[in-house]
Amino acid sequence: MAISSYPTPADAGVLCVILANTAISISIFKEIFRSILHVIGIHISSWEDFSAEPSNSGECCRRPSESYVEEFRSRSPSMQYESVFIRHCPKQECSICLAEFDPKAEINQLSCGHVFHKPCLEKWLNYWNTTCPLCRNYMMPREAEEDASSCPM
Repeated sequence: MAISSYPTPADAGVLCVILANTAISISIFKEIFRSILHVIGIHISSWEDFSAEPSNSGECCRRPSESYVEEFRSRSPSMQYESVFIRHCPKQECSICLAEFDPKAEINQLSCGHVFHKPCLEKWLNYWNTTCPLCRNYMMPREAEEDASSCPM
């Protein structure tokens, strides 16, 4: 009889324990690394940060510069959907939340022509996104964005 190179059932149990311990170790290392980055001021978003309704406990530690958001609001004032689009295309929807526009809804129309609900677009800005959600054109000219988003450390 020769020695078999196939693992025995007892070895399979050991293999499962090793794999489980490896997964736990990687998870612990990831959380330690995330904590270190958080201490030095870098926030890495987790899947919970992208929920439909952000909670106060999941707030980002660094928010977009208020001057950037204010600059965007001044360059792209909100308007009611019915004042612009009701005659042209009555069945249009917001590409961020995928809900149809209510005639009284507050919207923002970007320079590229795409239209979004005001709260949806502001939430998009709060995640440090500076481009259109659909075509990725910058929402504001590049110079104004660099001036407004500079953050002293």
